[in-house]
Amino acid sequence: MSVEIELDTSKSAAKNASELYERAKKLEEKLEKAKKVLEGMKGKLDKLEVREVTEKEIIKTHKKREWFEKFRWFFSSTGKLIIGGRDATSNEVLMKKQAGEWMVFHADIAGAPFFVIRGEPEEADIREAAQAAGIFSKAWSRGYGSVSVYHAPRGQFSKQAPSGEFIGKGAFMVRGKREWKKVGLKAAVGVKGRQVTCGPVDAMELWSEKLVMIEPGDRKPGELVKVIARELGVDADEVQRSLPPGKSKIIEKKV
Repeated sequence: MSVEIELDTSKSAAKNASELYERAKKLEEKLEKAKKVLEGMKGKLDKLEVREVTEKEIIKTHKKREWFEKFRWFFSSTGKLIIGGRDATSNEVLMKKQAGEWMVFHADIAGAPFFVIRGEPEEADIREAAQAAGIFSKAWSRGYGSVSVYHAPRGQFSKQAPSGEFIGKGAFMVRGKREWKKVGLKAAVGVKGRQVTCGPVDAMELWSEKLVMIEPGDRKPGELVKVIARELGVDADEVQRSLPPGKSKIIEKKV
């Protein structure tokens, strides 16, 4: 490889040689700096974590929720949608906008959500809605084995309090005749397609592709969430969103 070098003929050979030497030194310094920059860039690239995006992450990013997933929900063993409040706000919305004139269920304990059967109920729907009202009440976090639940038509529930009393957000006064059931506290967390939910065992066994049965116990929610998520192959946040409040234990798996 030949290199052409321009020389200034008006200068002496020694002067030309000196200037060429200085230019070579500067070029060498620039080359060393460029090498250091490249080495630094290579070090940063080596530290970058390259990983495969999992199917569960894609589902979590793109999953579009159904309108009823803002509530507690499940499909009964007859296929009817049953929904319940998650907190005082959703309890209020449920009763004012979603209950219609359908049957409403509530556990006989302070700190319980309302549940509604969307449609004309059969006996299985009534039983399972009552179970759900018990499962998601404070009875679960207190470790009870069972709790009493009543139901009545939506028209018997009102926000009008007796004189001198106040009805808070998410609470309603019930008047007139009520039907009562004592329900056991056992539930199942299940998955079908991209949906994860929790409900009475009979309903969840028919609906779910895989499920884990639970009851009140001694395992903290954070610990149990990880176990159930691994068993069902779903995101832990979806399980956390579905579980009853309080400690639980696994009693059976169908995965």
